[in-house]
Amino acid sequence: MKLSSIQVLYSALDVDYPGTHGGSTHVGEAALSLATLCQHVFLLCKHTQGQPFVERRSHLTIYRFPIPSISFLRVLCYFFYPFFFSLFLFLFHNISLVYERGRIFGGGAILTGSLFRKKTVYELNEPILGVPVALSTLKKPSFLYTILFAWHTFILRCSSFVTLTHKSSLDGISHPHVLLIHYGANPDIFSPQPPDPSLVSTYNLTPGKTLLYVGSFSRWHACDSLLRAFAQVVRHEKSAKLLMVGKGEQVNSLMSLTKRLRLTKSVFFIGKIPLKEVPRYINVSDICFALFDRNYLPFQLFGYYYSPIKLHEYKSCGKAVIASDYPQLRELVQNDVNGYTVCETDIPKLQKTIQSLLQRPALLKKMGIYNRREVLRKYTWDKFNLTILEKIFKQ
Repeated sequence: MKLSSIQVLYSALDVDYPGTHGGSTHVGEAALSLATLCQHVFLLCKHTQGQPFVERRSHLTIYRFPIPSISFLRVLCYFFYPFFFSLFLFLFHNISLVYERGRIFGGGAILTGSLFRKKTVYELNEPILGVPVALSTLKKPSFLYTILFAWHTFILRCSSFVTLTHKSSLDGISHPHVLLIHYGANPDIFSPQPPDPSLVSTYNLTPGKTLLYVGSFSRWHACDSLLRAFAQVVRHEKSAKLLMVGKGEQVNSLMSLTKRLRLTKSVFFIGKIPLKEVPRYINVSDICFALFDRNYLPFQLFGYYYSPIKLHEYKSCGKAVIASDYPQLRELVQNDVNGYTVCETDIPKLQKTIQSLLQRPALLKKMGIYNRREVLRKYTWDKFNLTILEKIFKQ
């Protein structure tokens, strides 16, 4: 089957698009890439205030659904909206492929696709049952867990193909057609550019001395370790600055920690910004961070199971990176080649790694060039989608 003849239904009811969450970036960029590779993409996602319920673009139609805040109703919507709306779309369009982003009691679009005997892809980005069990929000064993496990198994059996970022995402369920995959970046948006003079002026940045973190400041992001290591770096690198971009549950405590460490003149909390603004901040920086706290209980049980999009975006802009030392991330970051992996809880080691890189501008430049080339070669959204599509239609 020619890709140009394929119509795709993509269901991701738990994310809004466009949005600032990593899931929004993943779904939006993957859908846009599919729209350039295939005939048409129908994207089902969450509605947020101010967005149209239906938006039509070239080769992409977006349907947005209101999702209630009450947990029980929200979970039901994750299944019933995709199931019934997929039935409607199948009646009027020649859809040949269904993608669905995995959620607890999800799989509505997968089930519809299976009923119509279409190819289906179930995306699992984390252990969707294992994580709530680890965090004690779902008890195992329990009647609810038994029901959810049975449903999860059923939807997996209905799926032609399952994509994973980590084997733990299967929650112990086997499947004959599994693809372990890393996500990617949009190299047209995230491309090397000269530093923005307005940012340099606003934050009094010194060339070669700017560090950057971009993320959601969740409890599994080791931002406190980064701040403590940076406090030691500043003693030796007086002109070094750290930009913290994003918003989340840990921001207030991190701002308080910044004050206690007397870093208010060296650390700047930028807040949440639109995705299109992120490359400006990456391009004004010299070292970018992707640190994930190994003390977070799900990471202790399963290992680090995500494929962090921000890491690919840093690399796509031609920046050196420092990431947590997990097997998953060692596939993306090689010591002395394109960055370093460190144990994020080892503050002296993290400090030493940062300081060493700041003192080696030629190595920073070399790493950045390598990273840009590697993304273009292996980690664009088109390559991500083509890998999946080739597997599906070869099968």
